[in-house]
Amino acid sequence: MEIIEVDGVEYVQAVEVGALAGLSSIAFEIDLGDKGACSGFLLREKDMTLRAYKNNCPHTGAPLNWMPDQFLTRDGLYVQCSIHGAMFKTQNGECFAGPCNGKSLKALRFIEQAGMSYIDLRDI
Repeated sequence: MEIIEVDGVEYVQAVEVGALAGLSSIAFEIDLGDKGACSGFLLREKDMTLRAYKNNCPHTGAPLNWMPDQFLTRDGLYVQCSIHGAMFKTQNGECFAGPCNGKSLKALRFIEQAGMSYIDLRDI
């Protein structure tokens, strides 16, 4: 597991995202032993903006994906919880429909370098 430092902040390698198409998502797992762990996902919006969130529903704590790497609705416009169908805005993780309405997914700070994503260690 590669750790890099950028502007005094340490980031840990997560997953390749260079070929991630618009309106799609990909999961990652980071385990740093006694330093912590993180289950998360990155999504690419239609305009190719990349976003990262922890993979747990603010209502139940359950994983959001209903299939491997599948976090988004069929049209790719929203994140949808696999357990109860709550809907979240991709832009900010805010729930707008479902039992956790008004709550938000936990956004992760990250960088992308040469097609690889790196998660801020302070978020793990």
